Amino acid sequence: MARLHYGMITSLDGYAIAADGDLGRGAEDEEVHAFIGDAFRDVGTFLYGRRMDETMLFWETVHEQPDVPQHILDYGRDWRAAEKVVYSTTIERVASERTRVVRSFDPEAVRRLKEASPHDLSIDGPTLAAQAIRAGSSTSSTSS
Repeated sequence: MARLHYGMITSLDGYAIAADGDLGRGAEDEEVHAFIGDAFRDVGTFLYGRRMDETMLFWETVHEQPDVPQHILDYGRDWRAAEKVVYSTTIERVASERTRVVRSFDPEAVRRLKEASPHDLSIDGPTLAAQAIRAGSSTSSTSS
């Protein structure tokens, strides 16, 4: 059975929102970014809310930019290879490959996906993760 990870880059005091109000750029340091890439390499499906999906779209085209460091290219390659499920009532169409929109979060559907998946899943973003946590601990089996 696959594992369901919760992953979010936060400050030491638990904040996930940057000073300008968005989710921020995340790990700028190469060593930290490589650690995150290694931790999420086995993830085959990412579960996102709308805001996290918008933030992660950067990875869809990062390989087309000039002078991109290898650790960034590696993460982008892994991210593009994974499936993405975006929970949103407002997104009309997806903006990245291997992505589908689901209108509401259904803990039972996530449990079934986890049980059937040959790869780990990751639920990313504080709002969506809070919904999973409220749904009960059997939705997720590990945290990262």
